[in-house]
This record gives sequence, C-alpha cells and structure tokens, in this order.
Amino acid sequence: MLYSFLSWKVVRLSLLISIVLSSLFLFIQLVQLDQVLFKTPFIESFTFLGLWFLYFVSYFLPSSFFVSSSWLIFELKESKKLSVLASFGIDPKVLFFKLFLVSSPLLFSVLLVGYFIRQEDVSYIRKLLVYKYYTEVVKTIPEKSFYTFGGITIRIEKREGDLLKSVFLKIDDFSVSAGQAQFKGDKLILKDGSLVFKKDDKYYLTKFKTYELTVSKLFVPEKKKRESYLLQVMNVVFAVLFAFLLFQIILRWINKHTKLYYTLGLILPIHHITLILLKTMLS
Repeated sequence: MLYSFLSWKVVRLSLLISIVLSSLFLFIQLVQLDQVLFKTPFIESFTFLGLWFLYFVSYFLPSSFFVSSSWLIFELKESKKLSVLASFGIDPKVLFFKLFLVSSPLLFSVLLVGYFIRQEDVSYIRKLLVYKYYTEVVKTIPEKSFYTFGGITIRIEKREGDLLKSVFLKIDDFSVSAGQAQFKGDKLILKDGSLVFKKDDKYYLTKFKTYELTVSKLFVPEKKKRESYLLQVMNVVFAVLFAFLLFQIILRWINKHTKLYYTLGLILPIHHITLILLKTMLS
C-alpha cells in the first residue's frame, strides 16, 4: 500500500510535468500553424495535434520520471520520513527499487508509444497539412496580385473556375510563366509557357506546351527513414540511470531545495543533449 501510494505520486507528478512541457510546445505549434490548422478539416487538424501531443508527452515522460522521483526522495529525506521508514526496516535503496517497479508501466508506455510514433511521422503529417493548406490558398489567390507563401511567389491574371490564366510562378531560381494552369490532384498542369532556371551560374530559358509541377514535393519531401527505435529505448534507460544517480546524490549530499534545483538543472540538459547526439549518430 505504501509503495503504491508513493509510486502514484511519482506517476502523477511525471505526467503533470510532461503534459505542461508538451502544452508549451503545443502552444508554439498553434501560433506557427494557426491559419493552417483552422483552415484544414477538423479531423485532420485534430489527428495531427493528437499525435503530436502524444509523441511529446511520451518523449518528456522519462526525464519527468527522474525529476519527480528525485523530488519525492528529497521530500521524504527533508521531512525525516526516510529515517522513520528505515526504523521500520525499509532500506532507502529497497524503497527506490520498489518505486521503480511499481512505476515501470509508465516507462513501458513510453516504449509502446515510441514504437508506433516517431518524430519523422509527426513532421511528415505537419508538412502534409501545410501542403494542403497552400494548395487551397493558390486556388483562392486574388486576380492580378502577387502572393508569396512558403518560399513561392505566384501571380494570376485571371481565374475561370478552377482554370488559372496568365500564371507566373517563382520558386528560388526557378521561374515559370504559363498561359493557363489547373490543379489535378497534387499536380499543377501548366500549358503554353516557358520556364527559366539557373544552373552553374547561368540562366536557361525553355518553352513548353505542357509542364507538370508536383506541388506536394515543394512542401512534403519524401518520407525520411524513421529514427531508430533505440533512441526511445535509450531515453528510458538514461532516465532510469539518472534517477538512480540522483537518488544517491540526494541521500549523500543534497540537503537544500536550491541544491536539488541546481542538480536537476545540470542533469536535464545532459540527458536531452545526449539524446540529440545519439539521434545524430543513428541518422
């Protein structure tokens, strides 16, 4: 009963920290993608936000675990409850391992989520939403005006339903002028025009009757190889090791809240920087 109660405190605080951190990142996403999210179908926006939030909650859970477990051990030490438990024959190390075992389903859930959802999956869905949004934007661009979005500049002289007439399109060093254009799926079909492109510091001009531009490739690159599952595993392993390290440090040296804050402030960046370096090595 005692271990279940203390483990629930660890799990609850871990979830709270992880949800708060994920919510802050989610707010940034909402600011960056406000127009995209509110102008795409609700189901697609909700799916993206749900997957995004679930991924980052699971990503932050391991580090939140060693923060919350360290906080609990420190609170027990500061309130002399560790000494009371020791007088009843409960060794602090036994207490720590019992807490870890009872809380282990929390860390197992991280591995489960990490197996199905990787960061590349979330990034791909994000870019797909942006692509769909920009596709709809192109279809509603006012006539006789320039419009720039996502590194692309476009001008439409006249619109007749889905048919665009006298179209100018510029993408970096690539420019296209066409008598007419029309969307078909994820392709923009341009007719009776010319294109200018830069190669080896020289510009080349060529005319065409029909030119197909795959718009999705401008915003949604080919799906990259998914990051190694080892990254999720090491996220949990590092968290367990840091939790045990902090447990030892708290028992021996930390006797003030400020020391605990400084120690956590040092170990948290080490944990996440190590994960970033590991991801770079595995990519």
